Amino acid sequence: MLTNSASAGPGALAYANDDLCDGTTSHTETLPDGTESEPFVCAHFSRAGTTAPAGYVPTTREILYYAATTIHADGAGLHKRPTDVSYTNKYVPTLVAATHPTQTHTINLLGHDITITLTATNYQWSWGDDTPDLVTTSPGTPWRKGMDPNTDPALIRHYYTPPNGWRSRFDGPYPNATRTITLTTTWAGTATNPFTGDTQTINGLVTTTETTGPFPLGHLLISNTDTWEESQGH
Repeated sequence: MLTNSASAGPGALAYANDDLCDGTTSHTETLPDGTESEPFVCAHFSRAGTTAPAGYVPTTREILYYAATTIHADGAGLHKRPTDVSYTNKYVPTLVAATHPTQTHTINLLGHDITITLTATNYQWSWGDDTPDLVTTSPGTPWRKGMDPNTDPALIRHYYTPPNGWRSRFDGPYPNATRTITLTTTWAGTATNPFTGDTQTINGLVTTTETTGPFPLGHLLISNTDTWEESQGH
């Protein structure tokens, strides 16, 4: 079963925890890259019981940080094939893709509806088998009939191996051997400030984490050359 969780980026969390965001005090903050920001004034919108001073105009950064701490971002649409199993055959990869690399949310701030656009910028794929994670900037694409699963550059693939040293092609399915794929996606957020007309993008505004849930490993006993398409029922 697919699951998804979302969290605000470090910049948004620093803003949410900034006790100097009182609408009048000019101060700086340490940015996620370790550098010091330019002096700025901010007012909290994400804390219960707090209101901005009369006439206060929020910056676009504040709007985005507020959005990051209030919306629940969707995942990038983790897509896996085969769906409920993965195989340990040499030429039968597991294929994954992120099918929803953009999303929009609407927040209401000081009487204005503001659209927040999230764009995925980085994907980290964890395979659940102690092999290194794969980091991509491409979402990949779902496999379509006619695509070579082993060589097509548009596909993101992973090859599982038999667990616990099992080697025989007659061993699968492997008892008690399951794997879980985790996709961690980093999102940039973009908004246009309705008070100033300024448009700004902040990288790393939100992070989402999706998992496939555990799936078993198996081994196909197929002698023809169309192994992948056979495993898909074609």
